[in-house]
Amino acid sequence: MFTKKHFIQIAQVLKNQRLAIQGSDNKDFKILISNIENELINLFIEDNGKFNIQRFRNASNLTTEEKGLAI
Repeated sequence: MFTKKHFIQIAQVLKNQRLAIQGSDNKDFKILISNIENELINLFIEDNGKFNIQRFRNASNLTTEEKGLAI
């Protein structure tokens, strides 16, 4: 069973990976991260019918400020 703490930690992992590949022209990595995110969302919905997909996507994607960071 996943808890809110798990959702937050997993969203941060996805965000960290998006930050790591930011600026990369390799679209395969970006697609891979999105596919992993979608698979996780499916698991979370099965575990918790009240899981908020949009809230999770907002937490796991880069903010405007983060997109502007040079890594």
